[in-house]
Amino acid sequence: MIQLYTVVTFNAYSTSSSGEKEKGRILISSKKHVKKDNQMMKLPNTIVTSIVLFLIMMIVFFTVNSFKPSDVMLLQQYMHSEVLYKDGHTETLEDGNFGTINKLDKVIVTIDIPQDKSVVNPELYIPLYNAIVNVYLDGQEIYHDKADMDNISKHYGNRIYEIPLPREYKDMSLVLEITSVVSMPFSDLQGIAILPANEAWKQIIANEGLVFTLSLALMVLAIICVFYFIVRSISLRHIQLGLPIALFELLINAWFFGSLRMFYLIIGNVELCAKLEYYALFLAPLPLAAFIHTVIDVPFFKKLMEGTLITYLVYYVTATIIELSPADRNYSDMLTSMHLLTALTIVIMVVSLFVGTKHKTNQYIFILRWGVLISMLCGIVELARFNITKYLLETSWVSTHGVSAVAILVIAAALVIYLISVSADKYTSEIEKKQLILLAYKDALTDMPNRASCYRSIEDMEKNEIKNYTMVFIDLNNLKVANDEYGHETGDRLLKVTAGHIQDVFTEHGFCARWGGDEFVACVYGEYAKAEELIESFRHKLAEEDASGAFPFKVSAACGLMTSNDDNYMEPLEAIRHADAIMYENKKKMKAARA
Repeated sequence: MIQLYTVVTFNAYSTSSSGEKEKGRILISSKKHVKKDNQMMKLPNTIVTSIVLFLIMMIVFFTVNSFKPSDVMLLQQYMHSEVLYKDGHTETLEDGNFGTINKLDKVIVTIDIPQDKSVVNPELYIPLYNAIVNVYLDGQEIYHDKADMDNISKHYGNRIYEIPLPREYKDMSLVLEITSVVSMPFSDLQGIAILPANEAWKQIIANEGLVFTLSLALMVLAIICVFYFIVRSISLRHIQLGLPIALFELLINAWFFGSLRMFYLIIGNVELCAKLEYYALFLAPLPLAAFIHTVIDVPFFKKLMEGTLITYLVYYVTATIIELSPADRNYSDMLTSMHLLTALTIVIMVVSLFVGTKHKTNQYIFILRWGVLISMLCGIVELARFNITKYLLETSWVSTHGVSAVAILVIAAALVIYLISVSADKYTSEIEKKQLILLAYKDALTDMPNRASCYRSIEDMEKNEIKNYTMVFIDLNNLKVANDEYGHETGDRLLKVTAGHIQDVFTEHGFCARWGGDEFVACVYGEYAKAEELIESFRHKLAEEDASGAFPFKVSAACGLMTSNDDNYMEPLEAIRHADAIMYENKKKMKAARA
């Protein structure tokens, strides 16, 4: 069904000096779309506000409340340990650390519970790394790990065991049979304790309330941002710059969160809690490398980053296939190779950021350069600490993550500040561009569409093959009198009043524009009768304006109409010219009548 419309034309000052049809077309969103875009722009502010409030409440909550178990009996001083190696020989552990053992070696820990200490409603708390445990009390098994001994490698990671004890446990012998599921698991026994039941979570978070709060808040923010940028990327059909940043922030915080065993505070699945740390750690370099690739503008280094990204992706997929297969290897067994490849990836990132980007084309690149460089140095220190404790000192490497925390904070701050800076510049540029577009298609004096906007609307008509319409051309009378006798301020006011009446009458039924000088054009969609009705309404408004005495001269206008339909089609510009000619004849008749 072809839509009918009518076009009306009026005389006014033109912001376009030529009558040529404007080449190119600039689309301006409708009010509905603009409102939707504004809502989308406000979403990040809502997210930030919510997270800030959440963070403040969490900090206050964990500051006011002291989350420590009501009673803690550490057991390291009451234990003696020995390693039962697979070849049959045994070795006593003097300090309780068993970092030198290999897969399937067992550590037998005997604990002589003292008589003079007791915990009400007791529970055995055992933190282990890459190991499983069976527990015996006076020779009777009270806990048997459900690990699959045919595929023991899948039970790796940072694990927490909570085992109920009988109320009368004093002066009994407690035996832990700890089996390593990887080579060199690096656990120690200093954290084993007896706590009141259901207070293990307090032991995890003891003295770490602020760390837990900040890390959890950052993860929540990252999750929301990931979903937000995914939706934006889909709607705009373009990957948003914030998506890889949000993914990296989520993964690196998840690794840090998991390394402190804090997933046990929000997730009940022990196996999943143990592995989330590794899943996040192995995946984290990918979105960071993808993001760095987007900001590099030197072709050689862009190709270098592409090769690095593909190499790490192939490694990650291969490592994951091995991890999920029945093979007797897991992420923990592949940690050294992951560290080497990650170190190489980070070095390439830093070199690419310092050499492969141009400051002139990216004025905020220095934020990324120094942020990644400082984080890389922290990462080198962390890797050195890890490997020294693993291969030289043979002690637990999970006792502190201070350097890792600094690296995470620095890279997080650098990425977020960079994203905000670039986004702010981009948003400002878009606002300026929209303002220029609006100025290009809007008459400065009357604040209504100008001749260029009219040409654009005519292009839409021709594109949609609309043939049924009426053109009206209106010339405002007495503008010269207003300017010459009463001043240009009066003439400008007359133009503004007339333009306001035109927009009130015609905007909802078509389009209107200031054509030039004291001339205006409007297009009304519908039958010819609708155009006549609207023109009569416009004349009535002018008559009311004249009767009000707002101007010391008669307020009126001459109109000309030209109709087009399917049987007698006329191009819109041609119809405007005919309407202009008819208006001119009507104007002469009005002058003759006044004479």
